[in-house]
Amino acid sequence: MKEMVNFSLYENDMNMFGSDWGRIRNFLVRHDLDGLELFVDSSSLPDDVPKDLVVGVHLPYWMGRHRAWVDPSVFTQDMEEFERIYVFGGGSRNDVIATFRKALENAHTLEASYAVFHVSYAELEQVYTRSFDCTDYDVLETTADFLNEAVSVYPNGEPPVRLFFENLWWPGLTFLDPMNVEYFASLLDFDNWAFVLDTGHLMNATMKCEDENCSISVVLDVLSRHSEDFIKRIEGMHFHCSLSGEFMRSSMDLEIPEGFGDLSFHDRLMSVMGILDQMDQHMPFSSENCSQIVDIVSPDFLTHEFVATDLRSLDEKLYIQTGALRK
Repeated sequence: MKEMVNFSLYENDMNMFGSDWGRIRNFLVRHDLDGLELFVDSSSLPDDVPKDLVVGVHLPYWMGRHRAWVDPSVFTQDMEEFERIYVFGGGSRNDVIATFRKALENAHTLEASYAVFHVSYAELEQVYTRSFDCTDYDVLETTADFLNEAVSVYPNGEPPVRLFFENLWWPGLTFLDPMNVEYFASLLDFDNWAFVLDTGHLMNATMKCEDENCSISVVLDVLSRHSEDFIKRIEGMHFHCSLSGEFMRSSMDLEIPEGFGDLSFHDRLMSVMGILDQMDQHMPFSSENCSQIVDIVSPDFLTHEFVATDLRSLDEKLYIQTGALRK
């Protein structure tokens, strides 16, 4: 099993290391990690990214793409251009597909072993209301349609990098229902794919997790309901802990803040990010019982996935979690 840490080329991540890839390399050695899971979009890649440090990549997620596939008229809505790209992925279906292909090709250029993609749907207001006009199955269908078309241009209709489909707690792939997983698999026209289990996201989806060891048991219980074939198809793992069960339950009836619709997209997004931070905590596991999850799944790739604004915080979280996992 290869172990990585999540990383991006954004200024906040690069600044932690003074934009020095040598320091990043030393950091990985210090934590006995095999490399990075790097966020990659359709932007041109810098020339200095060391390919040998990139094990996998994480592709962009457009929170409103499902609605755009149901109703393409949303592309013509009166909205800021940044919002249109962030929410829907572009100004048309063809734009979104072209953007996705460019991100895939960036992953291929970096010689990544896999590329993670979210199969989910939740727009800004719905983070507050949790009122959706769709089912898991609706999101799975539009996502499969999007993916099948996007990869159809490649040799034999297979993506140039193995796609890893990740669970969230919104409509789509949650991993709570084995039938949904099987249905999504049946819709795909290509074979170069697998699943990535995000442990924190699964905890969020159950809305039960407040204590770490109890949360580990909850994850193991959900996995026990799935087939052996599904477990084998989980080739990647995003490893972290989220003990937000009480908040997930108590915030079911949140109201959209007054004047929310009049705010700029940036301000609306920042407001929603404050809610998401409380839902999705990305805490390190500290209990050695966390290794039970890894033992059951036996992934090929495990990413220690944290949110950190400074190197000391990232160091501390990695020491705690790797210490617990490797005992």
